[in-house]
Amino acid sequence: MQGPDPARLVALQEECPQEKDFDEEDEYGEALGEWNGRWEALPWSPERTVGAVVLSHLGCACRQWLVVGGPEHGRIWSDDRADDRDLEPLLGAGQEPTAFALRYRERLADAARTVEAAR
Repeated sequence: MQGPDPARLVALQEECPQEKDFDEEDEYGEALGEWNGRWEALPWSPERTVGAVVLSHLGCACRQWLVVGGPEHGRIWSDDRADDRDLEPLLGAGQEPTAFALRYRERLADAARTVEAAR
């Protein structure tokens, strides 16, 4: 998993056409369409998620990915591109990258406690 250059993302966001800057609605629509094409090509490139599988869908097109290949293998990444944020490693309380094995064991322990409490 990898992200585009953050400075490039910020620069592109700053170039987003604003309706107030156009006299004609058609001109604004055309400029926005062109910008959207450039925007989608940058964060949504399919090459960015090669070596990862969707672990969970959080709703509203936000996901978590499990990296299964490459230097990040075994780690979970957050995908908030639908909210105009980028792919980034999911971090724990101490700002350490979240490993799938640890998270899985934590979920199993939580489930065991829930079952035990229900008895």
